[in-house]
Amino acid sequence: MTNDTLSPHFSSSRRKSSMIAATFNLTATILGGGVLSLPLAFEKCGLLLGSLLMLVSMVITERSLFLFCLCARISGATTYGEVGKAAFGTKGEYGISMVLFVYLMFVTVAFMILVQDIWTSIVSVIMRQAVDQKLVLLVVLALMSPFFIQRSLHALRFNCYIGFASIPILLLAIWRDVATEPIEFEPLQWTDSFNDVLYAFPIINLSFLCVFNVLPVQAALIEPSRKRMQLVIDGAIGFAIIIMIPFGMLGYMYSGMNTDGNILNNIPTPSNWMKAGIGTQLFFLGRFGCGVTLTLAMPLMLLPCRDTLLELLDVAFFGAHIVEPRGEKIPLISRSSSAINQSIRDPIIVTKRNEKRLNENSWVRYLLTFLILGICYMVAIRVPEVAIVWSLVGSSMAFLIAFILPAACYVKIQQDSHFPNDESKAWLWFAQGLFVVAVIAVVACTSQSIIRLL
Repeated sequence: MTNDTLSPHFSSSRRKSSMIAATFNLTATILGGGVLSLPLAFEKCGLLLGSLLMLVSMVITERSLFLFCLCARISGATTYGEVGKAAFGTKGEYGISMVLFVYLMFVTVAFMILVQDIWTSIVSVIMRQAVDQKLVLLVVLALMSPFFIQRSLHALRFNCYIGFASIPILLLAIWRDVATEPIEFEPLQWTDSFNDVLYAFPIINLSFLCVFNVLPVQAALIEPSRKRMQLVIDGAIGFAIIIMIPFGMLGYMYSGMNTDGNILNNIPTPSNWMKAGIGTQLFFLGRFGCGVTLTLAMPLMLLPCRDTLLELLDVAFFGAHIVEPRGEKIPLISRSSSAINQSIRDPIIVTKRNEKRLNENSWVRYLLTFLILGICYMVAIRVPEVAIVWSLVGSSMAFLIAFILPAACYVKIQQDSHFPNDESKAWLWFAQGLFVVAVIAVVACTSQSIIRLL
């Protein structure tokens, strides 16, 4: 028997997501706004070094995601914050939840800026006149409100298929242009500027960041064995890398030395796309596809943001969370894993006073959803470009959330574990190494970002 604690239990009827749905859900989180900045990273690093850094980031992200899953298996926690509590006590839960909430707020703002820019240009072409950016964004948010108020990511599973089908259209358009038009510059293969690498690597890491959504994805997965969850993580990152590397390379080859932080800004918007050539039509459809993808991805950011805020309020009003000893044990031979780290709370996890959790209250959920939307909207319409947001979070908070905190939590939790084995020791060594490397990287990359902003 292992010490895996399942919540909901392994065969619970509350688990509704198949492996395909779970994989595409996680993939849709990865293929968000960060992918539009990958051509800029390739411009800074070069085609070969950029591809190498993408592969390095892919491997590190895949391992850190599963490391985070192990934290929850050992501790019985079901949210990012509760993993923090298991490792560092109540202050750890509250602190981690606060960091995650602030990060997701920044990302939601960034997505709103991208959505605003994309749909404003599209609506302007369709209406053949200038339109108000603020009004366009407000209408988009109003149309998306039924998705924002959902209780779980499972309800958004169909969004993932649409989003995943949309982003390759832009890739096809860029590929066609690069293949048919002569390249007017010599693409860089490998930069000799270490400062450019420090600037580009956070962009690459940020494009893979999905640790906050691996929690509800696994919580909803049917029969969440270790092998099945590993396949979900590997499948999501594998699908993403197949699109992301060509997107970064071709986007750089299309834009050249003037690549923008949002590749769409390098693509001209036609006045009458229907009468233009096939290339222009593909670019317009690609822009439209990105608009659809980012619009449908906004709920994937807002739901965990809202639920993290609910967790903060739970701790503030009801005290630290307590895990009831009702976790199902799994035979060792099955090599199964618990359903871990769901952001949408399970009733098995209760408060000190055994009160009804805030997320069970629909009115509270609606109120906080529209409060977050309102705050992010007011910030988004005042920020001039998305690069400002990415620069603030990519080199600091992304490393902290994706690598440093999971590694630190695993090391601390493993110290209190009564079931050490060779596998856990290997993961402990990996976590310690990841923590050291990530801390060095965050100091170096953040320093470089601050210098560039100044």
